[in-house]
Amino acid sequence: MKRFASSFSCVFFLLAGACASEVDSPDLEPTGYATGGPSTSGSLEAPVLEDVIPMSKVLRVRWSLVSPCEEVEAERRTDAETFAPAFTAEGTDTDHVDEGANEDQAYTYRLRCVRGEKASDWSNTLSANPFIE
Repeated sequence: MKRFASSFSCVFFLLAGACASEVDSPDLEPTGYATGGPSTSGSLEAPVLEDVIPMSKVLRVRWSLVSPCEEVEAERRTDAETFAPAFTAEGTDTDHVDEGANEDQAYTYRLRCVRGEKASDWSNTLSANPFIE
């Protein structure tokens, strides 16, 4: 039911032009920050990528944190490329406007949490085109 509600709201927002397309989503229930409190385990969990929103021919990337991070690293790719670094955000940030994603094509993002020398696995992926609002 949860997936249906999420899909329904995405269809609604797609009609309004404000929803990113989901490419890959793990079937894990988020813990820690994503549900209201920091994780107490020592392992790092990937952030949960929530939206990639087109705005004025750039993309706003939004996520929730599952583990406390020093930094959040983001990579992006287009259909013709492999993933490459896109931006690094402060560990407490939960969104970023990617002004480098400014061409009429789909961009796919993934994120990971970094703390010291440790890095989480990569997050789920989401895609959007900055020219389709």
